[in-house]
Amino acid sequence: MFTIQYEAISGEHRMQELDSTSRFTLIKHLSRFKRPIMAVYEQATPITKAVRAELAKRPVGTLSQEARRFMSLG
Repeated sequence: MFTIQYEAISGEHRMQELDSTSRFTLIKHLSRFKRPIMAVYEQATPITKAVRAELAKRPVGTLSQEARRFMSLG
């Protein structure tokens, strides 16, 4: 199970759960994410840096603007 912390339209931070155990599925989901991504957790463990590194391996043209922004913050 993964949890994505993101910024909602209202400006507040919200959490979205992704019911999967596959990091490939997580990266695929995040590459199309439409809201600013703040952090990513696996169970209760932050994996933000690892996810940024995985996103950096994907072709830039396949990433949403928000995924590119999140990737470049690391």
